[in-house]
Amino acid sequence: MANDGGNGKRPGQGTGLTSSHFRKIAKNGVGDPDNAYVHGMEFFEGRLYCGMTRNSFKLLKLFPPIDPPALDPWPVDVPDKVQDLDMQGQIWRWTPGEDSWEMAYRSPMIPGKQGEPAPRDLGYRGMKVFQGASDSKPNLYVSTMSTVLRGCAAHVLRSEDGLNFEPASEPGIGNDRISTFRELVSFDGYLYAPPAGEGIQFNSNRTGVLMRSKDPKPGNWEVAGDLGFGDPNNNGIFMMTQANGQLYAGTFNHFEGYQIWTTPPCGDGPLQWRKVIDRGAHRGPLSEIAMGMCEFNGALYVGSSIQNGGYDRTNLVGPGAGEIIRIWPDDSWDLLVGMPRDTPDGMKYPLSGLGPGFDNIFAGYTWRMCEHDGWLYVTTFDWSVFLQYAHRPSPTSRRLLNGIGFDQLTEVGGGFEMWRTKDGVNWMPVTLNGMDNPYNYGGRTMVSTPEGLALGSANPFGGPSPAKFASRWEYHQNPDGGTEVFIGNAEKEAYELPAPKAAETEVESKAQDKGCDIAITGATGYIGKHLLPRLLDRGYRVRVLVMPGTETDLVRRDEVEVVTGGLEDTDALAALVKDARVVLHMAARLAGTCSVPDLRRTNVQGTHDLLRACDGSETLERVVFSSSVAVYQNQFNEKEWPIHESHALRVDGGHDLADYGMSKIAGENLVRHYAKRGSYEHAILRFALVYGIGDPLFDPIVRDRAPNPSFGKGQQGEQHRQFVYVDDAVEAILRTCFEAGAKDGTFNVAGPDTVTYATVGRLTRIAIGNATHDDHTPDQTRIWGRYMRQYEIGNAKAHLGFTPSVNVFEGVRRLVEAAQKDGALPDPGHASRTMPVPPALAPSEPTVSPRHAVHEAIETASQEPDKLFSAT
Repeated sequence: MANDGGNGKRPGQGTGLTSSHFRKIAKNGVGDPDNAYVHGMEFFEGRLYCGMTRNSFKLLKLFPPIDPPALDPWPVDVPDKVQDLDMQGQIWRWTPGEDSWEMAYRSPMIPGKQGEPAPRDLGYRGMKVFQGASDSKPNLYVSTMSTVLRGCAAHVLRSEDGLNFEPASEPGIGNDRISTFRELVSFDGYLYAPPAGEGIQFNSNRTGVLMRSKDPKPGNWEVAGDLGFGDPNNNGIFMMTQANGQLYAGTFNHFEGYQIWTTPPCGDGPLQWRKVIDRGAHRGPLSEIAMGMCEFNGALYVGSSIQNGGYDRTNLVGPGAGEIIRIWPDDSWDLLVGMPRDTPDGMKYPLSGLGPGFDNIFAGYTWRMCEHDGWLYVTTFDWSVFLQYAHRPSPTSRRLLNGIGFDQLTEVGGGFEMWRTKDGVNWMPVTLNGMDNPYNYGGRTMVSTPEGLALGSANPFGGPSPAKFASRWEYHQNPDGGTEVFIGNAEKEAYELPAPKAAETEVESKAQDKGCDIAITGATGYIGKHLLPRLLDRGYRVRVLVMPGTETDLVRRDEVEVVTGGLEDTDALAALVKDARVVLHMAARLAGTCSVPDLRRTNVQGTHDLLRACDGSETLERVVFSSSVAVYQNQFNEKEWPIHESHALRVDGGHDLADYGMSKIAGENLVRHYAKRGSYEHAILRFALVYGIGDPLFDPIVRDRAPNPSFGKGQQGEQHRQFVYVDDAVEAILRTCFEAGAKDGTFNVAGPDTVTYATVGRLTRIAIGNATHDDHTPDQTRIWGRYMRQYEIGNAKAHLGFTPSVNVFEGVRRLVEAAQKDGALPDPGHASRTMPVPPALAPSEPTVSPRHAVHEAIETASQEPDKLFSAT
C-alpha cells in the first residue's frame, strides 16, 4: 500500500490520471544533468525526497559487461577515467507549498581502496518511513548503492530531520561484497533490507542473505531467510512488499524465471517462507526478474523484467518484454498482461488481451507499481531511443525503423510508458512517450503523496549527447537530458484559461457592458455543450446563435446571451458578432443529412455571410473556424500517413465525405480572405472525428454493436483511424481562441493514437465480461499499429501547446463505464475474481511484420463513423 509518510493521505476522488494531470516539477536532474535516476522516493514530514544516482550510462561505458551493447556513438560523452566523474550520490527534497527544491544530502568522500578518495554512496536506491524501537518518531531510512571496488559496501542510512543522515548498519550489514540494497520494506514491526548486488553487479547477488531489524538505529540486524531461499539458481531477492497481511519476496533467476515467496507474520520467531510462484509464472527465463510488486484490491500484482533493459546478454536471456500477474491470498493467480500459455494451474490467457510490454516489444521492464486514489499505476522501461545508435537491432526493430522511421517511432512511443487500471483487467495508458520526452526511458519510481502521484524518471542522457549532422555525429548539450520529476493531480486542468480582459478605461468599461468576449455558432452541438461550461466557469461573457426552437438545448442558458436565427439571417449574424472579441464558428451541416445544395448553402454561404457581418468591427481580434480532416485528398491511404496541414486538399466531390470536405475547403478560404481584408487574426482547426459519452455516432457503436463478437471482424475492421476525444477537442478550441501562437494558423486536431474497430470491439467485450477466445489472445499487429498516425498534430503541439491526453483505451472505457452506469451494458465486477477463458493452444512469443496498406473504399460495416468529421 502507498505510504503517506505519517502526514495523512488526501482522500482521493478516484479520478484516474491522464498525462495532462501531471506537472513537471523538476527537469535536467534538478539542475544537475548528471543526476540520471530518481531511485528512492518517499514523502516524509511534508516534503518529497528523491534519491539520485549519477552518471549511470557513463559508468556502463567505463565498466562494460561481458557483452556490452553495440552502440556507436555512445549515447553520452564519457571521460577517460571514472575519477573525472562526480559520482557522489545526492538526496534532493521538494517542498510543495513553496514549490522549491534543495539538496538535502550529498554522499561523503571516504578513503578509497586504490589510494584515492572515493564516494561512499553512488546513489540511494530505496527509501522507507519507519519507526524502530529506539526511534522517538518515524524516521526516513535510505538504502544506498556503493562501489566495493573503490570505496566500501552499501549501507542503510537513517535520518530524523531529512537533512542529517547517519549509517544504521555496518557496511554491507556484515557482508563486504554487497554493492546495493534495493527496496526497504516494513512488515510486522521489522525493517527488511534485501541485498540486490555485489561487486560491480547491481542486480545480481549470490552471497547476500535477506536481513531485517526491529531497531536499526543501533545497527541491530538479523538474518531473515536462507540464501536464495535455498535455491542456488536464485541470484538473490530483487523485490519485496507486503500484501494481504503477508510478506512477499520476488527473486532474480535467469535459469528458470523468477520465484515468488511469502511468509505470514511470525513475530520474533523464524519466518515461514513458502514458494507460491515458480519459473516466472511458467513463462521461464523471459520472466527473469520479479521487478514490480504492489498490493491492490486484495491481491498482489507482480511485474516481470529481464535485466539490462530487456536483453540479458550476460546470461543469454531475451530480448523480451515484461508481463504482469496477480496473486490472490489463496495462492491462485491470473495472467493479466503477457503471452497465453499452458501451466500446471491450467491454461492462462492475459485477461486484458494485452501482450508482453503492453504490446510494446521495447518495454524490457515492468518497472514500478503504485496505488493512488483507487487506481494501480504501472511504469515501464523503453529502450527504443537507443535505436538511433544501435548497430545490430533485432529484425523486428529494423522493420519498424524502415517502415515508420526513427523520428516518428520515438515521438509516438519513445520513452517509458505508464498504464493504470482499477480492476486489473481493463488498462489505460497515461503516457506512451515518457511524458513527451523520449530520453525519459524509464518510469523509475512512484509514490502516492498528499499532493498527488509523484513520479521520477530514469534519464541518463544528461550533458553532451550525440547529434546527427549530415554524415557525422557531434556531441552537444542535450536539453532533455537528466532525470525529471512529476506530480500528478486530478484537480489540475489540462488547460487553464486566461482571465477575461479587464477594462482599463471608462470607455472600454461601457463597451464591455454592451459587448461580449466570444461569439459562438454551433453552441447547441455536441462540442458546444462541453465547451460552454469551461468558458462560463472562467467568467467569460458569451453570446451564442441558436436556431429557433433549440434554445432549450443550450447548457446553462441563463448565463449566456442568446441570439435566435440561422446562418442565413443577416440581422441575427450582425447581432451575434457586435462588439465581440473572438468569433468561434462551429455550425455546419453534415454530408448525408441534406442535399448538396443545402450543404453548400449552410457551410459555404453561411460562413460567407457570417464573415461579412464581421466587416468593420473595431473589437474583433480573431475568428476561429471549425474545419475537418475531410478536406484532405487520399486521407485513408496509409502510404500517405501521417497527413500534415500542407497535405494536398480535395479537388472534387462526388460522395458524402468528399462533398462535405469541399464545403470546408471553401469555408477555410473565405476565412483567410476576410481576415486579411479585415485586419483581424484567424485560426483554422481541422478536426478528426470527435467522440465521447453521448456523441451521436461512436457512443451508439460501443453500446449497441461492439458487444457483438462479430463486430470488427474482417479487413475493414482492421483499418486504423485517428479520432479525438471531446475533452481534447474542447481544449484545442480554447487554446486556439486565446493563445498567441494560434495567429493565422491551420491545425490538425486529432487524438494521441489510432484505433481499429476490431480494437473497439475487443476493449468493449473484455470490459463487459463478454470476451471471446480471440479477445484474450494478444493482437500481434499492435506491435506495428501502435506507432501509426493518420494525422500529424505537431503543429498544434508547437504553436498551441496542445497535446491530446485521452487515448482510445481511455476513451472507449469512459463510454463503456457510462453505459454500464445506465444499465445499457453489463458490469462483471472485474475487481474480484475473473471468469475463466476457454482453453486453446498457446501462441508462441510474438513476431511482427509490417501491415499491408488498407483499401481506400469506405464500407458501411466499419466506416460509418468516417461520415462524421464535423466538430458539431
